[in-house]
Amino acid sequence: MTRSLRVAAFAALASAAALTPLLAVADAQAKGSKDYYSQTYQFSRPMNGYEGFSGAYHCSYVKTPKTVCVAGKCKKVWELLQTCQ
Repeated sequence: MTRSLRVAAFAALASAAALTPLLAVADAQAKGSKDYYSQTYQFSRPMNGYEGFSGAYHCSYVKTPKTVCVAGKCKKVWELLQTCQ
């Protein structure tokens, strides 16, 4: 391999390595949308989540009562589902 051919091959590999992060974009960014986040919490009493805008995301929550039974003993817990999109 001649010196000029090696330099050209190295330049091609270096430019490909530099462009790879630009081409490897997340799916949400490629479609022009944002990621979707959700988290579920459990409390012994009803709790409120965050409702409204947080930066570029709009967040909302849903709280639902659940009955949990362990070894024949049942108790009510509250499940809070927080979502941001």
